[in-house]
Amino acid sequence: MGQDSKEWIETCPQCVCNKAGPSGRAPLHPICTSYPFEVVGVDFLSLGRPEDRYQYILVITDLFTKYAIAVPARDQTAETTVRLLYDHLVHTFGCPERILTDRGAAFESALMTQLCQLYGCKKSRTTAYHPQGNGACERFNQTLIRLLSSLTEVQQQQWPTRLPALVQAYNNTIHSTTGITPHYGVFGRHARLPVDWVTGLSSGTSHHTLEGWVKKHHEALQLANQAVKEYSEDKRGPARTRYNRNARLVPLLPGERVLIRNFRWRSKGKLAPRWGSEPFVIVKQLGEDHPTYLVHPEGKDTPTRTVHRNNLRPCLLQGDVETPHPLMPFHDKKAQRVFTKPSSHKSSSLHLPMVHHSSFLYCCIAIFLHDLPCFQNC
Repeated sequence: MGQDSKEWIETCPQCVCNKAGPSGRAPLHPICTSYPFEVVGVDFLSLGRPEDRYQYILVITDLFTKYAIAVPARDQTAETTVRLLYDHLVHTFGCPERILTDRGAAFESALMTQLCQLYGCKKSRTTAYHPQGNGACERFNQTLIRLLSSLTEVQQQQWPTRLPALVQAYNNTIHSTTGITPHYGVFGRHARLPVDWVTGLSSGTSHHTLEGWVKKHHEALQLANQAVKEYSEDKRGPARTRYNRNARLVPLLPGERVLIRNFRWRSKGKLAPRWGSEPFVIVKQLGEDHPTYLVHPEGKDTPTRTVHRNNLRPCLLQGDVETPHPLMPFHDKKAQRVFTKPSSHKSSSLHLPMVHHSSFLYCCIAIFLHDLPCFQNC
């Protein structure tokens, strides 16, 4: 009976679409980089202050050194995005090998595509409603919000002018993932700050010739890059192990039917379904051990979608059928049975159609009510 109840729940559209879904998550799949500005993450941060002149902050983060750039922006148009990327990233550091963004309209625009084609840069995007795919940017967004919120009320009104100093403080602080400051990871030397002049610290990088400085600087960059690789791997390994302890979601195979999480269920009310009712079919998995899949609606000739494994659940629903009522006839010859409750009254035998094994409880309740004195004359 327990197995029958489980099968009933797994094939009930109302239950499947409203339950939270299987617990667990897909294994962690980190983005590995080997040198500065190989891959940069780009994102827009909104402070939710409509009275400000600048509504957004364009955040650029180097995934290798964690070096960050933050630029105030008045809007999220394609023209503004491309101009800020060129002025503050490409013009200063050159174009990265790959730019990682979400699926915002500005990042998916033709102008953005032209910029990438002009510099031979690859453009990749995260899956929908999965910001963890651009975790470096999202983590810096949290740090930046915390820094801005620590300003006084008067300073918060002038946050665009305070932003460069906050970003400089971040870039010259030792990062827990790399073990060095982001500034040192990019430039191979420490930035000269007011604290150095106050404390009388010397940079210690004076050389008699340009050739000697170049040689020393080249060695410093090599040591910095090697230190970042080793320290990051030492930190990444235990973190991945801890994360994967609860990674119980098994991979999906091509042809399997799945449901996609309803990402807007909170905005539609607390009773809105958490999963979409339209079944999708797995087309393929994007790379071995990669937790993203190409899916397309079942029985429809529409474009495919890229969805993370955490936002998919196996679907056992048989087509688009309505949820049957527990006491409605169940069209299964093996499941159709008739239970007769013997009674002292010959003409008062109760016949109940067996809908499904899980409805046995309803039958017992009905039989019990029939035996009560108040129902004897019914």
